[in-house]
Amino acid sequence: MKNRTAFTILLILNILYGLTLLLYPFMLIIVAFSFDDPAGAHNGFVYTYVAILLSYPLGPLLSFICWFFYHRFAFKRAYATANLTLLWVIAFCLCLPFFD
Repeated sequence: MKNRTAFTILLILNILYGLTLLLYPFMLIIVAFSFDDPAGAHNGFVYTYVAILLSYPLGPLLSFICWFFYHRFAFKRAYATANLTLLWVIAFCLCLPFFD
């Protein structure tokens, strides 16, 4: 094992992010009802919200690239790619204040 601490952190992050994909079908149901309000279709942030939720699986799937960097002893890059999923969380949190 190259770096036991890095291995443990990357494994835990990948397991957590993988488990969030189990909740993704429920998020798709939420997206389906995003345009229920007639005034919501005119709000540009609804489209941003939908785009963020629809593209969410890219984050956990791209975070698996961290193992490539782990095997090349680039541990800082491995940590950075393992946390790609947090970009979607940040984008989602930034959109929340603009909804009524």
